[in-house]
This record gives sequence, structure tokens and C-alpha cells, in this order.
Amino acid sequence: MAVTALETEMVEACVRSLEGALDATPTSSWAGTDPAVARDLLTRLARVEARISAHTMAAARVLEKARQAARDATRGGADGAGPATTTSTGSTISIDFGGDRHGAADLVNTANRIEEQTTHTEAALAAGEISTKQADVIARALASLPDDVLDAQRHTCERTLLKDAQKLTLKDLRARARRITDAYKTSEDGVDADEDTLLRQQEEQARAKTSFSMWDNRDGTHTGRFTLPEAQAVMLKTALDALAAPHQKVGTVNAATGEHDEVGFGQSYPQRLGHAFAALVELLPADRLPSNGGVSAVVTVNLDLSTLMGGLKAAGLSDGTRISAEQARRLACTAQLVPMVLNGRSLPLDLGSANRYFNQSSRRAMERRDGGCTAPGCDRDPRWCESHHLTPHAMSRTTDIRDGALLCTFHHHRVHDQGWAGRINPADGHVEWRPPGSTTWQRNTRWRP
Repeated sequence: MAVTALETEMVEACVRSLEGALDATPTSSWAGTDPAVARDLLTRLARVEARISAHTMAAARVLEKARQAARDATRGGADGAGPATTTSTGSTISIDFGGDRHGAADLVNTANRIEEQTTHTEAALAAGEISTKQADVIARALASLPDDVLDAQRHTCERTLLKDAQKLTLKDLRARARRITDAYKTSEDGVDADEDTLLRQQEEQARAKTSFSMWDNRDGTHTGRFTLPEAQAVMLKTALDALAAPHQKVGTVNAATGEHDEVGFGQSYPQRLGHAFAALVELLPADRLPSNGGVSAVVTVNLDLSTLMGGLKAAGLSDGTRISAEQARRLACTAQLVPMVLNGRSLPLDLGSANRYFNQSSRRAMERRDGGCTAPGCDRDPRWCESHHLTPHAMSRTTDIRDGALLCTFHHHRVHDQGWAGRINPADGHVEWRPPGSTTWQRNTRWRP
């Protein structure tokens, strides 16, 4: 479509007008604005931003089409030879401002997708009726329609999604878009079949993209990245949120003041998720993981008898990784890592076995008795607790609920790191703790039916 000089002048005048209005309004002008007014203006600004996005995409398409035309022209010579255009439109845009190549490439792709797949969506975006992300969801949904869909059905789908975008959140709009064929299908079975086909395709594509990588930072930490299918990602996120939820009390009672110390509440959400992920790894049922080529998935903790009895000598994992004595004693309490106790000549004295750990029945009994983490003030439920020997197994040589207690990962660390004393109160059979330096036995006061 040819663009007249008048239309070009209109675009330039529009941009100049926007620049002038912004130049004349410093951000300090917002100070003192009534919150109700600010909220209304914020909504209007969001709609203005959407309208500007429509023009930004239109401009990006002009550059993309010009680049495509130049590339086609260079192929018109003999044998198809000619200078190649190597810089993408996204790269060009990012060089001009911001330097965000990926963001600029997404802009170009979204602009093309909206133009190719939709009829009314760009006009709705330009009118400020929908956001850029909503427009992209609609364009992607229309692109996923079967090839045999009639134009009238496609228009029905688009109109339906545009109407739904006025009342649905972005997440709900995506879910609605997955069942877009129910806008024109007369049979519920047909809708379900289409949705199932699309979901299976999406799951197959997600599985092909699934990956995991991790590398050593050489400072005692590892960094990694992963891509998961949506279902497994939701499972992981739900588990981590349960462990990292800010309302969870992950502290303890201060022995001096008697007040609850909410340890970790000053951490950022990513930090809490990181600690939750570390706790989740320790809770993996390693004894149920498959073996590969005869090599067990269970990690052993190699430590000297003196370390298990309270010494300071460091220990090692089965791959040679060194850990502190307190860390080794804490890990030796769980069935996720098997303790291999050595004598001074590094010969195994006792390799932990299933009999060393609390079995399912004794674990259930402790869950019934303790109701969750037994540390004073903690509200972790039994699902996220570990079984702890009040008397180290190396000394008692027994595994008995009368000498066991449930502790969440945080307090299991604390009990071992700080040397807390624990006991079963002979009067009522409940677990009590005495922090170092205190003479008072304390207990978790959660309600017990």
C-alpha cells in the first residue's frame, strides 16, 4: 500500500506532539497526586502505551519490509549473486536505541504475526482496547487454528478473544485461547478433540525443548539453567512456593528474650526460592531413584567416627566434594544420603543401612505425635520435615521414635550447627529443645487435637 506524503507528515507530527507533551511534563509533577487520580491516570497511560505499541509495530514492519525488499533485489543478479544483508531488523532497532536485540526481535515477530494472522486485533491495539501481550496471545491463537478453518470461523474466533480480553487476565486469556475452537464448533466433543490435539502438540514441542545444565562457580556454589514442560514447571514452582512462602515462620525462639526470631524474612524472594530448592533436593527419595549402569543414585557421606561423635574434621561426599563436620552430621540423619563411617585408616567401620533410619511406620507415628517441625515457633507441616535422632545413632545404636523428632530443613541445620539439646518430655511424650547457653527447655506450642 502506497503511503502519501500527507500521511507521512501526520505520523511525524504525531511523534513530535508526543515528544512535546512529555518534555513539558516532568515526572516530579506526579508528587502529591491523589492516589485515586493516580490510579485512573495510570490506567489511561497503559492504554496510551498500548496505542503507541501499535505504531511502534507499524514502524518495525516498514523496516522489515524494506530490508526484505533489499535482500530480494540483491538476488536478482546473475547466478543469484549479490551482497548479502546480514543485519536483522531487530539488531538494527536495538542499535538505534536500548541495545536489546532479543526485545527488538520479539517486537518485529509480534508485529508480523499480528499483521499476518489477525484482521481486527491491530485496530483494537491502536485504540488502546487491549495490551500488546493480549494482542500477541490472540495472534498466536489464530495461528494455531487448523488449516481448514473458514474465514468466517477465523473472524468469529478473533472477535470472541477480543471480547474476552476486556474481562480476562492475561493468564486466563491464554487458557481461553487454547479452547478457541469452541467459538465456532457446535459439538463439545469436537472442541475437546481440537484442544487435546493442540495440547499434545504443545507438550511434544515442550519435551523437545526440555534441557538442564549446571556448572561449578569454584566458590562453593553451582549455577544452572533449565527449561521444563509446563506441567512439571508448575509442580516445581508449587513445591518451592510452599517451602519459601513468606508467611511461613522459619525462625526460632530467642532464648534470652523469648521472642520469635523470623530468620530469613529479610531475604529476597529469589533467595528464599533458592533455599527452598536446596531443601527440596535434600528431600528427594534417593533410595527410590533408578540406578544407571549399576551406579546407585544414592550419595554417601564419608566421615571419620570422631566427626560423627562431634569432632571438627571435615567429611566428603562420594564424588570427593568436601563438607563441614556439622553439615556431615546433619546429612547423616537423613535417608537421602548414606553415612559411611571410617576409622583412622579410612576403612569403613559402619555403612548406614535401612535399619539405621526411621521406617515408614515410625515416621508416621512421629508425624502424628509432633504435627510438624518440633522447633519452638516453627509451623512447617510434616511433609517438609526430616527425621532426626535426638541421640546420634553412632552413640545410641538405635532407631526409636522415643529418641526421634521431626525438624524442618532450616531447624535441622540449626540444631546441628549450634548444638541444640533435645529430649522427649517424660510427662506427655512431646519433644523439647534447649538452645546452647540456655537452661530452659522449650517446645513447639502448636495446637494438637
